This record gives sequence, C-alpha cells and structure tokens, in this order.
Amino acid sequence: MREPENNDGGLRWGLIVALGAVALVRPVLSIVGALDALGKPWSPIAVTALIAIVWTGAAVATRAERPVPTLALAGVAYAVLAIVLNLVTATVTDEGRFVTVPGAIAMLATNALYGAVLGVVAHGLLRLRERARR
Repeated sequence: MREPENNDGGLRWGLIVALGAVALVRPVLSIVGALDALGKPWSPIAVTALIAIVWTGAAVATRAERPVPTLALAGVAYAVLAIVLNLVTATVTDEGRFVTVPGAIAMLATNALYGAVLGVVAHGLLRLRERARR
C-alpha cells in the first residue's frame, strides 16, 4: 500500500503557529507593565533570549525536517499575531496606537529573519546530534 503524499513540504504548521503564539509572551508582558517592573533594558532582552531558546529547542526536540523555514514561518506567525494583538489593544484602550503598513511589513520581515537565524542554529544542532549518534 502506498503512503499518502505529504504536501506540507516537511513543515509542521501546528508547531509553527504554537511557536508564534509562545512569542506573544513578550508583548503581553509589555502591555501589562511587567517588563517595566522587571527593569529595562534587560527584561526585554532576557525574554527575547528565552523565546529564542524555546524556539530553537522545539525545532531540535521535534527533529524539525526543515528548521530554517519552520522557524522563519514561526517568526511570520508571531508578527501576524502581534499585529492582531496590537489591533485589539489599540481598539479597546485609549493608549494603543495602530501599527502602520510599513511597520507591519518591517515586523513581518524582521521576525522572519529572526526565525531564520534561529533555524540555522537549530539546523546546526540537529546535524551535531546526528553526528553524535553515528
């Protein structure tokens, strides 16, 4: 019996969306004032580093077939979710400001690049893991 064709290109969309959602912890902490309370500039840097560790670790732990596009798309997913969060926040609070179109494009590009860089790191770790098994 033939295996069904895999048309997803080796990408795990559930993982991509979940990692994008995990990264929302940073803007949520900012919205509720936790990053200010913990002390800037170190708290946003620390949260970003933890997100990077989670993303890279998840790609390695799940043995992502294509870690670079997986994490690049996680960056895009995060940017889209952050833009939606911004729209909701700007709509329901007096303090919120809407993201401009150039700002949204920059968010998408920057976070895709961020994810791709982490994907390269994950790819390297996966290769090291494979070599260690031999």
